[in-house]
Amino acid sequence: MKQIKLNIIVSIVIFCFVNCSNKKKANPNPTHEISLSKTDSTVVSNLIKQSNTFYEQNLISAPVLDDYLIQAQEIAQKNNFLEQQALIYSTLGVRYRNRSEFNNALELHEKAVEIARSLNNKPLITKYLNLLAVVYRRMDENKNALDLHLEAMNIAESIHDTFQMAVSINGLGNVYTNLQRYHVSIEYFKKSLEISKQQNNKLGLAINYNNIGESVKSLGLIDSALVYFNKSFEYNTQINSIGGKAINYNSIGDAYKLKKQFNTAINYLEQALVFNKQSRDKINISVSYTILGETYLLTKDYFKGIKNLENGLKIAMEVGSKNQIEACSRLLSGAYEALNNNKKALDFLKTAEIYKDSIINEENLRHLVAVEASQNLEQTQNQIQFLNNKTELQNKLIAVQKKTLLFTFILAFVLIIVVVLSFRQLKLRSKYNNILMQQRLLRTQMNPHFIFNALSAIQVYILENDMKKSSQFLSDFASLMRQVLRSSEYEYVPLKDENKMLGYYLELQRLRFVYPFQYNIHIDENINEDDVLIPPMLTQPFVENSIEHGIKSIGDKGIINIRFFKQNSTLKIEIEDNGIGWKASQKAGAIGSKHESMAIKITNERLDVIKKMTHKKAHFKITDIQDIKPSESGVLVQFELPIISIAEKNRLNKK
Repeated sequence: MKQIKLNIIVSIVIFCFVNCSNKKKANPNPTHEISLSKTDSTVVSNLIKQSNTFYEQNLISAPVLDDYLIQAQEIAQKNNFLEQQALIYSTLGVRYRNRSEFNNALELHEKAVEIARSLNNKPLITKYLNLLAVVYRRMDENKNALDLHLEAMNIAESIHDTFQMAVSINGLGNVYTNLQRYHVSIEYFKKSLEISKQQNNKLGLAINYNNIGESVKSLGLIDSALVYFNKSFEYNTQINSIGGKAINYNSIGDAYKLKKQFNTAINYLEQALVFNKQSRDKINISVSYTILGETYLLTKDYFKGIKNLENGLKIAMEVGSKNQIEACSRLLSGAYEALNNNKKALDFLKTAEIYKDSIINEENLRHLVAVEASQNLEQTQNQIQFLNNKTELQNKLIAVQKKTLLFTFILAFVLIIVVVLSFRQLKLRSKYNNILMQQRLLRTQMNPHFIFNALSAIQVYILENDMKKSSQFLSDFASLMRQVLRSSEYEYVPLKDENKMLGYYLELQRLRFVYPFQYNIHIDENINEDDVLIPPMLTQPFVENSIEHGIKSIGDKGIINIRFFKQNSTLKIEIEDNGIGWKASQKAGAIGSKHESMAIKITNERLDVIKKMTHKKAHFKITDIQDIKPSESGVLVQFELPIISIAEKNRLNKK
C-alpha cells in the first residue's frame, strides 16, 4: 500500500512538472550533460548530485522532483539499484520536510529506511533513521523521534560512524529541548559540537551553536545566547545556508525581543521571514510570523501583531504543528483581550488550551481512564458478591421456615440478629476494605509520575554510557517496585522492609536533581527491625512532600532526616526537613493539592484502624519548625504508634 501511495505521489509530481515547466532553467535536460551508459550506477549518482546542485541554485523556483531525479529513478528502478533508490527517496524526503510537507516526507524516509534495512547496510540505516527522526521532531512527536535517534546512535557507535553519532546526539538534544530539559539538552549539543569540530563540519557547527543558544536563551541567559547565535550565523554564511541564516535571524530577533529592543528585533525577524520564504520552509515561516506578531503586540501595535499572528496560525494549521498553533492562539487571545474583544479572546484561548492539553496531557488522560475502568470493575464485583451473600441468607431462612413452624418466631428472631450483626460487620468490613483500597490508590497515584522521573534519570545515565550507575539505579528501581508490589498485599510489613523501600525511593528521587539533596534514616538500636511491624508506605507521602515542596528549591543544601525510635511501648517516627516550611509552602500555593489532602485523610483513617484494632493511641502531627525555632525553617512530621510485633499481629488476627 505504501509503495502504491509513493508511486502516486511521484507520478503526480512528474505529470505536473512535465506539463507546467517549459523553461530551461526550471526544467533542465540531463541527457545533454551526461553521456554515460544509463545502466551504470555511476550515472544515477551523478544525476542525483546534479539535481542537488540545481535545487540549491534555484531554491525558490525549483520543483521537488526535477528531470535529473526523474531520470535517475527510472535507471535505478530498471536496474534494481537499491542504494540509489533509497538515496532518491531520502533526497525527496528532505525537500518535502524543508517545505513542511511532513506526510510526504515521512513516507519517503520510511521507504529509504526499509531499503537500507533490507540491504543490512548499517551506515545507510543510521543515516536514514536520523532523517526520519527529524521529521517526527518537526511534527512534535518527541517519543518517536527519541526512539529513532537512540537506535541510530547505537548503530553509529557499533560501526564507529562519528558523523552520524554527532547527528544522533544533536537530535537527542533537540528532543530534550522540546521536553524543556535545557541543562540536559546543552550537554548533548556540546558533545555533538566537539565531534563536528574534529571533523571540521561547518554545517554541524552552525546547527549546534544555534541549538545551544536556544537552550541558553530558555534559561534566561539572553546575552550568552546571542554570542552562540552570532557564531552559528558565521558558519551559515560560510556555507551559504539560506535556511540556516533564516533560523539564526529568528533566534536573534526573539532574543532582542526578550531584551525589549523591539526595533532591532523586528529588523531581524523581517529578514528571517524573507529567507524562510525563499527556502519555502513553512514551519519556520510560521515561527517568524509568530515572533514578529508577538513583538508588535509588545509595542502596542495590535493591528500588525494580529495580522502576523493570523498568518502564522494559518500556516501552522496547514502543516499541523501543535506547538505553533498553541503559541499563535494564546498570543491572539491576549491581543483581543487587550482590545476588549472578549468573544475572540475566549475563542482563541479555548483553542490554545485544547492544543496545550493534546501536547501535554495525552498520557495522563489514558492513565486516568484505565484507573477509572479498574475501579468501576472492582465496585461492580463487590456489588455482585454482596447480592449473592444476601440471596444465600434469604434462601437459608426460607428452608428453615419450611422445616418447622414451631421454631418460626425463635428462628426469625435469631436470623434478624444474625442479619443485623452480619450487616454491621459487612459495613465495617466494607469501610475497612475501602480504606485499604484508598491506601493502594494513593500509592498507585505516586507511581506514574515517580516512575517517569526515575526512568528519565536512568535513561540519562545510559545515554552517557555510565553503565555502572545505570546498572545500580536500574537494580534499585527494580527492587523498589518489587518492594511496593509485595507490601501492597499486606496491612503491615516489617520495619526492615519499610526501611529498604524508603532507601530505594529516596535514592531514585535524588536522580531528579542536578544537585541532589541529602538524607539520613536512623533506626534505634533497641528496635528489632525484623519483628516490629508498621503499615506499609506510611511515611512515603510525607517524605515526598518534603522533597517536592520543602527542599526542591535549595538543591544539595536540602536534608531529610527520618528517625525511628522506641519510647516505652510506643514506636515514634519523625520526618524532618530543612526546607521552606509548611506556612511558606501554603502561601506559595504548593500545599493543598488533591493528592496531599487525600494523603493526610487516608493517613488519619489508617491510624484509626490501628487504634480500633489495638485499643491504643495512634496519631501524627505536622509542625512548622519556625514556630519552635524562629531562626530555622522546615517541617517536622511526628508519628506515635503502638509497637506491634509479629506475635501481637497474629494474636489480633485471631480475635
